[in-house]
Amino acid sequence: MKIIIAVPDFTREAHLKKVLPRLLSRLKKQGMPEKDIEIIIGTGLHRPPAQGEIFRNLGSISKKIKVSSHNYDKNSVAYFGKAKNDVPVYLNKKLKKADAVITVGVVEPHLYAGYSGGSKVTAIGLAGEKTINATHHPRFLDHPGTRICSIKNNPFRDFIEEAAGRLPIIYSINIINNKNGKLSRIFEGRPGPCFRNAVRYSKKIFERKTKARPDVIICDIPRPKAANIYQASRAFNYLVNTRKSVIKKGSLILVKTGLEEGFGKGLGERRFMRKIITMKSPEKMIREIKKGGCLAGEHRAYMVAKAMLKCRLGFISDKSHLYKNKGLPFLFFKDLADAKKFFKKDAEFYYLKNAFETILIRSRS
Repeated sequence: MKIIIAVPDFTREAHLKKVLPRLLSRLKKQGMPEKDIEIIIGTGLHRPPAQGEIFRNLGSISKKIKVSSHNYDKNSVAYFGKAKNDVPVYLNKKLKKADAVITVGVVEPHLYAGYSGGSKVTAIGLAGEKTINATHHPRFLDHPGTRICSIKNNPFRDFIEEAAGRLPIIYSINIINNKNGKLSRIFEGRPGPCFRNAVRYSKKIFERKTKARPDVIICDIPRPKAANIYQASRAFNYLVNTRKSVIKKGSLILVKTGLEEGFGKGLGERRFMRKIITMKSPEKMIREIKKGGCLAGEHRAYMVAKAMLKCRLGFISDKSHLYKNKGLPFLFFKDLADAKKFFKKDAEFYYLKNAFETILIRSRS
């Protein structure tokens, strides 16, 4: 019997050093030899982790159990048919030979899936390029149901569940972190009920109603997602694309970030970079992509452009000097003091400790 354990990439803290030993111990008691188990890291179109990153996140397990990173290349995926919406389902070809699949996910707000976690680690994290391109297209992204914190009437989430339904997923582990990134709770069990229970719990943690409509919002984000512009730019849409956004026309969103990896190193990140540096105006880019479509990675530029229609976007980073005056459609400041020179004297501020884990929803006045 062949078991695959699908885990998320390391931009999300899944506490794998704690979770996986318990899971493997349980499998061992059920008579499953370690040689028949493989852990696959669901990287989607992002770069595979280095060996040192794998050891830091998985610990000694990586020396005992076979560990591989997903490869989105056409030679590494298999065809699982078409979904109802005509999306071709290409998934890691090792899943074809799996007798059982166990998913490990982090349940937190997600721009398209509503909440991450559940089966997303297989349907997107282990998907081929054709599948990811098809699902990260304006016909999905512009649908009113495709939005953060929404899992009902969401075509992106519906695709995830349909594609994952073609796999022998027997068990699901969903991790919820608190707003400090520490382990808050773990839900385990059958994939569907387990995920829905985790989402109900997560909503109480991550969704915050507020009457504030500030001129400037300054965001911190967790370190793995602060390493490059691609990941950090998601924070803009986490504020703009809620069902009732606190953002008003002309607001400024600033994300504090490290940018050690520049734009990022994966295929999606490189596509995003090529698209964003050629942006003449957000309106023009939106028109072009609506007409001609886009590839996964370019979709991030599309979402950034949509946010730019409502507000100004920028980064606070000690590497800001590398990006200033490069014709990029973002503001760059070396620190908060540098940024404050740009603000109006009477500007109303709002500080968000973690823009990925506190979703502001405007309440009625």
